Amino acid sequence: MHVNAVFSDLDGTFWSPEMEIHPNSLDVVRALDAKGVPFVIATGRRARGAHHGLKNYGLGSYPAILMNGALVRTALDGETLSVFAIEQALDVLSIFRRGDLEPVVYVDHPENDMIFGETIAAGDAYLASTVGYERVDDIDQAIANSAVIGFGAFGFPLQLLEPIEAEINRSGLATAVIGVSHLEGDHGIMVQGHNIDKQVGIESWCSATGIDPTQVAVIGDGHNDIEMLEAAKIAIVPSNAPPEIRDLADAIIPPNEDGGWEQIPAILGLDDPATL
Repeated sequence: MHVNAVFSDLDGTFWSPEMEIHPNSLDVVRALDAKGVPFVIATGRRARGAHHGLKNYGLGSYPAILMNGALVRTALDGETLSVFAIEQALDVLSIFRRGDLEPVVYVDHPENDMIFGETIAAGDAYLASTVGYERVDDIDQAIANSAVIGFGAFGFPLQLLEPIEAEINRSGLATAVIGVSHLEGDHGIMVQGHNIDKQVGIESWCSATGIDPTQVAVIGDGHNDIEMLEAAKIAIVPSNAPPEIRDLADAIIPPNEDGGWEQIPAILGLDDPATL
């Protein structure tokens, strides 16, 4: 079965919660490299956070769809191909402040792509888990001078976050989503531009590289993978994904931590010289 690129989610799909990658998964990347088929990261993480974990496996220079499609790069540590910034980012910041939070701010920057002011709506666990962040003296000025691709706040009760989520979504400035905060506990909120998802990022990357986005395989396990799974020629989903995500799969494999990626070469026909 011919595909001309393979896109993979990270968390729960390509690596474990501890950012550990099974040897079988690495073997698939090497097999794709040998066939000349691009392997592209497609994650909700920012560039520096993803690069921090992947560089230990020699994967720091692979192309990437980041921040759920809001940022597209030639490589995790490479050139920005496209960025979908929040145009009225200072207005979004004001909504957070009305809710008594000073959020983390995600920007397109080659080194410090996460900034925050005097206080930060996250704890030590969040900061200890990543690199590439900077505390700035004037967060308003920094936002005004940056391409802001998202906001976040982690480790707070729903009753604090829900009014912020509701006001941002009513405002039309951006899209806010609340989820469980795995590192900090309790809940977190993420904010990005409207109508941005991983499939938007895939189409942007494919346009820049001359690849047909309808002829790709994708691997994902979460709700932020739905659009790219639905659009892919081959959708591959780990067996521990939610039922509604498994329903989108053309093929279901065991989880990464169980070596499930060993099935992908057969699914993609990597061993067949007539394919790929």
